[in-house]
Amino acid sequence: SKSKKNVVDPNELLDKYGADVTRLFCLFAAPPERDLEWSEEGVEGSNRFINRVWRLAGDCMTIIQDTPPYTGPAADLDKAAKDLYIKANQTIQKVTADIETNFHFNTAIAAVMELVNAMYTVELEKADDELKSVVWFCLENVLLLLSPIIPHFCEELFARMGNKDSILEQPWPEFRKDSMETDEVLVVVQVNGKLRAKFSMSADSGEDDIKSAALEDSRIVKYIEGKEI
Repeated sequence: SKSKKNVVDPNELLDKYGADVTRLFCLFAAPPERDLEWSEEGVEGSNRFINRVWRLAGDCMTIIQDTPPYTGPAADLDKAAKDLYIKANQTIQKVTADIETNFHFNTAIAAVMELVNAMYTVELEKADDELKSVVWFCLENVLLLLSPIIPHFCEELFARMGNKDSILEQPWPEFRKDSMETDEVLVVVQVNGKLRAKFSMSADSGEDDIKSAALEDSRIVKYIEGKEI
């Protein structure tokens, strides 16, 4: 409110962080239909995320610059590459829906953040060519998905990746429908309402198999031993 003299001067943020960080925070802090609660820590968090993407892109360009991006079906990949590729396609689907249908830029940004976190789990120096090609695919799409939100940042990295045309001239990424579902699901086990274990199982596991695996898990046994389920 200007009458209460409690407005935030955007010029101070632009001078300190630049336009892209300011845009990212404003869109991430709240969906358009809700009030935005200002937070200096939130702006700094947006700045840290952009720097994480910059460092990740730098590592990728140093180690896998000449690797072509993978664009085939997930079924042809080994597990590590397959899981990351499925995550990327799921992210493209979610961001597309959040922006085009729901105008929920905050959840779209959160989805890209999750993908970036998944990319950070890859040890690029030890990755085989297949996994490297999937990481390069992920990096390209991270920039494309973020380009409406932080255009200057994405334009710079897109050019550094060796692209001659502007990122704004690229088509919006499309997800592969045959690369959306993982072969495994995460099973979360609670005992008396408290989280006690997590493990992965095949997506086609039956209820009895899941129950057996939970009851045999050493982390669960100590909480249920001698007790009726």
